[in-house]
Amino acid sequence: MRDPRAGGRRVGWARVALVLLLVVASVAGCASIPDRSSPRVIPGLGGESPAVSRDISPRRDAAPEVIVRDFLKANAIADADYAASRRFLVPSGVTSWQVPKQAMVVTKIDVIPTQRSSSVTKMTIRAQAEGTFDSDGVFEPTRQSVSQNVQLALVSGQWRIQGLSSVGQTPMLLIDDDEFRSVYRRYLLYFPDPSGRTMVPDARWLASSRDRLPADLLTLLVRGPRPSLQDAVFNPFGQSSTVRGSVTDLSGSQKDAGVGYAGVRVDFDGVPKLEPDVAKLLAGQVVWTLSGADVQGPYMVTVDGAPLDDKHPSGWNVNDVASVSPNASSDLAVGLHGVLNGAFVRVTPTTTIPVPGPLGQLKTIRSVGLSGTGREVAAVLDTGAQGPGQGTALVIGPYGGVPTQVLVAGTMTRPSWMPDDATVWTVLDGTRVVRLRQDQATGEITEMDVDSSEVAAIAPGPITDLRLSRDGVRVAMIVGGKVLVGVVQQKSTGQSMIAHLQQVAIDRDMSASSIDWNAGDNFVIGRTTSDSPVLSVRYDSGDVTPLPSRNLSPPISMVAASQNTVYATDSSGVWEIEIGPDSTSQYWSQVDALAGGHANPVLPG
Repeated sequence: MRDPRAGGRRVGWARVALVLLLVVASVAGCASIPDRSSPRVIPGLGGESPAVSRDISPRRDAAPEVIVRDFLKANAIADADYAASRRFLVPSGVTSWQVPKQAMVVTKIDVIPTQRSSSVTKMTIRAQAEGTFDSDGVFEPTRQSVSQNVQLALVSGQWRIQGLSSVGQTPMLLIDDDEFRSVYRRYLLYFPDPSGRTMVPDARWLASSRDRLPADLLTLLVRGPRPSLQDAVFNPFGQSSTVRGSVTDLSGSQKDAGVGYAGVRVDFDGVPKLEPDVAKLLAGQVVWTLSGADVQGPYMVTVDGAPLDDKHPSGWNVNDVASVSPNASSDLAVGLHGVLNGAFVRVTPTTTIPVPGPLGQLKTIRSVGLSGTGREVAAVLDTGAQGPGQGTALVIGPYGGVPTQVLVAGTMTRPSWMPDDATVWTVLDGTRVVRLRQDQATGEITEMDVDSSEVAAIAPGPITDLRLSRDGVRVAMIVGGKVLVGVVQQKSTGQSMIAHLQQVAIDRDMSASSIDWNAGDNFVIGRTTSDSPVLSVRYDSGDVTPLPSRNLSPPISMVAASQNTVYATDSSGVWEIEIGPDSTSQYWSQVDALAGGHANPVLPG
C-alpha cells in the first residue's frame, strides 16, 4: 500500500471546548472585564453537557471564596456561550467577557484573600494543573503549580467577578477537575498507522449530547489528528474534507443516528481520490471511531453522494474492517513465552518447553523481543566479555531458527518490534537508540541511529527500558527512573525520530524499573517500591492507576502486558493479573511454570 501522509486541517473554534471570547490581563494584576468584544462563535459541534450540571449559579449571599470556586466549576460548561460562567461576572462582563483560547484543568484548589474592602475583594487562586484542554477536545497532561489573581466587586449586595489575570503570560480559563470529568467524556478517534496495518487512537474529550455525538466525532475526524500525531499517522481525509450536510440514521432522520438498528449515514466532500485499499482505511476510521463510542452501525459512508466503495452499498460494519481493528492482538495465537535461566521457552499451563533452535538451548539470554506475529525473534545475550562495550550481543532470526549476531555493546535494553515484523529497536549503553531493519527479500540487516536528542533535554540519565506501542506510533521509555512517552516520526532522510516527549508525573518518586504497552493509549509501569509496585497509565489523560499489589514481593524487575493480562517479575518469579473494565482481580497469581529460578515473561511486541 502507498504511504501518503496528510495532516488534518484546523478549522474554527468549536463548542466542544473553548469558544474564542476572552482577553484577560497580565499576572501582575486584574483587569476589568472588557466593555466590548467581538464574539466569534463557529457552530458545528454539540458541546451540550448533562442537565444536572447546568444549574451551577451563584449562591445567594455566598462568600467571595465560594463564588470563585463555583466559577471554576461553571467553566466546565460550554453551553450557550458559557452562560453558566457569565452568571458569576459583574453585569458589564456578562455580555462582553471573552473566553480565553486555552483552558487548564486544575485540582487541589486554594482560594486565598489578598485584599478586602467593603465593596472590593482581591483573591489569588493557587492550584495544581492536571492538563491543558483545547478547542478540538485535545487534553494534554501537565503537572505544574499555577496561580491566577481574581478581583470581585459587590453588586446589589452580591459578590461578582470583576477581573481575572493571566496564568503566567497566557490568558487561561481554569476549570475544576472534578467538574470537568463529570461533564466531559473521553472518546477515541482513529487514524491509520503509516503502513496501513492498524488504527492509532487519538483521545478527545467531548460534552456532546447523545444525538449530536456521531456528528461531533466525525467532524473532529475530518479535521485530522492532534498536532503531535500529524507527522506520525496517515490521514486519508487529506486537508480539505468536510462533513457534508447532516449526519443521520439510514432512513435520513437526525434523531436516533446510531441508536439500536437505525445505523448511521454520513456524506463527505473534499475527499481526495482514493485507491480501494485507502478507501477501506477511511471506512475503518469511521467504523472504529463510532463503534468505540457505542454509536451502532451499519455505517453508510458516501463521498459527494456516492458510496465510498461500490462493494458496500448498504454500509459497513466492524467485520468489514476487522483487518485494521485497533483491538486486534496476536497474544493468544502466539502465546506466552519467557526467558528461564537464560533460555528462551514457550509457556504452557503446566510447564515450559524450550523453543526449537539455538535460543531454546542457550543459558545466556538476558531478554527477548518477539515480533507481533511471533515469527521473528531478537534476543540480547550475555557475552561474558569484560571489556568496555562488549558485555552483551544482539541476535536476530526467525522463530525456531538460527539467529544472526548484529550488534555488540556494554548493555542493551529489551528489544522492541515495530508492527512490520522487520524492524526492531534497542538502546545501547543507556544512551544510543538504534533501529535495525531486516530486508524481507535478502535478509540483510541494516542499522540506523534513532534521533533521540529530545530525551536528554527532558530527563538526563541512562535509558534502561524502551517499548514501542503495538501500532509502532508511540514510544515509552524509562530514563533515570523517570517515565517518558513520545511519538515516533520519520524524517525525510528515512531516520526515525522520537518527538513530542512528555514526562509521566505522580505525587511521589516514580522509581520505574520496567514498562510495556497493553493498548495504543495505555501502558503499565513496574517499580522498585513496595508502594504501588505496578501502575497503569492512560497517558493522554494523565490518569495513573495503581494495580492491586497483593502477593507481589517488590522490587519489580520486568513487566509485560497484553490487552487483558499484565505479567510482572519479582524476586520469586513471574506473576499475572487480569486487567480491563470487566476484571475483578484483587491479587496476583503465580505463573507456576516460571516460578523460581531467573525468569521473565515475553509477549509479542
